[in-house]
Amino acid sequence: MAVESEKSGMKFVSFLLILAFAYPVVTQAQLDSSYELLLGTSPSPLMMNQKTPPAQKAAKKKRVPNNEAPATKVEATATVQQTTTVTEKAEIPQGRPLPVKMTPAADEPTITQQAQSIFAATPEKVLDFYQSQFDDSDPRRNKIEITFAPSYISNESSSNYSYRDYRSVFTGMNLGANVWLTPAVGLGGNFLFSLGADTSGDAVTNTRSPARYEFLDIALKFRQFFGFSQTSKSVQFDMLYSDYKMNVNADDIHRAKLKTAGLGLKMSLRVPSSAEVAWIVGGSFYPRLQHTEAKAGADVGSGNNTENVRMGLHLGSEVKLSRESQIFFEASATSEKNLFDGAAKTVDPATGTTPNNVSVTNTFYMFTMGYRWGN
Repeated sequence: MAVESEKSGMKFVSFLLILAFAYPVVTQAQLDSSYELLLGTSPSPLMMNQKTPPAQKAAKKKRVPNNEAPATKVEATATVQQTTTVTEKAEIPQGRPLPVKMTPAADEPTITQQAQSIFAATPEKVLDFYQSQFDDSDPRRNKIEITFAPSYISNESSSNYSYRDYRSVFTGMNLGANVWLTPAVGLGGNFLFSLGADTSGDAVTNTRSPARYEFLDIALKFRQFFGFSQTSKSVQFDMLYSDYKMNVNADDIHRAKLKTAGLGLKMSLRVPSSAEVAWIVGGSFYPRLQHTEAKAGADVGSGNNTENVRMGLHLGSEVKLSRESQIFFEASATSEKNLFDGAAKTVDPATGTTPNNVSVTNTFYMFTMGYRWGN
């Protein structure tokens, strides 16, 4: 009996031990379930040391009434997507904006079109274009220009033949006129004549001989504008016919009457420094000229004329007083080369011999200051 009692006591003790270990576990499990229902997480001591990321709240779905049509739902979805797309596009950083190319309202008529408009029945199309571009005070609006310009001139003729070797200093008057058929095409002319001119006469006695100089230029003019403001540059081309004469008295035994004529080209670049002041620089070139010597008191002949060429440079400025009035000045140098072949007709009184292959370099230095009127 004692043994059975002892076994029964051992079973009772074992039951108590099992119950002691099982009760906390069951209790902890119940608590875990309660916390999960209330808080969503387990406060188990075994899980307390682990960091659990916070639970994301689910977006609440908007309740859609049952009576709303499916098309309305589609439109609402499309509107949301469109708004999202526009927002995303607006957030994209924009690069550097491209330059906007400005195109003129109308193109400038070409020289050919302007020349054709002169003979057309309605030339107003070309004229109206420039009238709309130029300022009211711009002298380029003028159709007629007249110039008066006193000049101071120095002439140096250098040659191996004394009849063609002389010096002269005199004043002159330059009269000119331009008629602009269009602002870029026109006709013009200049006539310069000497006042009180003479030349060196006898090389031995240093006498003086009266002389008269005349310069006539007739030009077909073209202008190219690099802009229409009064400070824009422009270039002018003149196709010239030039006629130069030096006349002496009919009984002058020391000089011959001279004449040179031919075609040439002149170019002038106009560079304004302001709306009132502009600088002008350019040059001229005459590749083929006809040169003749006429008898005066002596039959002077330098030989057979073979070649004649002329070149010139000019620099000047003009000041605008108004559209109708401008003053200008110009300094120029022009050199003409005359070449002869064979022997001269007359013995050179300075050397007592008859020269061969006479060469003449005739140079003019001019300073001109004048007034231009236009309308």
